[in-house]
Amino acid sequence: MFGRNWQSAEATIILVHIKRVSGDGLTPTREWAADVRQADGSVARAKIDEPRWVTDFWPPDAGAVVKVQVDPRSGAVRFDMRDPQLSVRGQDKLTAAAFAETLKSRNKPAS
Repeated sequence: MFGRNWQSAEATIILVHIKRVSGDGLTPTREWAADVRQADGSVARAKIDEPRWVTDFWPPDAGAVVKVQVDPRSGAVRFDMRDPQLSVRGQDKLTAAAFAETLKSRNKPAS
């Protein structure tokens, strides 16, 4: 949005709430309660709305730690869509990397 000075922060998702479901019952609209840690170390509980007009969004579950952006003036918080954890494509890459690492660590010789 115009006129906002968004700053990077990190959020731990506490709870996911489904606000409504589409008429066909297939598409939920969510909101998240999260503890947001700003660069100065302060932590505040905030509500994060589902991003609009984003087709490559992976909704985080409770317990996830994700990147967010905070408007210090209003306290508004939004997901930082540059975080690969919040992307379907990013999740695919993270899953593939974790799988490869699991296979690699299994094939290490015993000491």
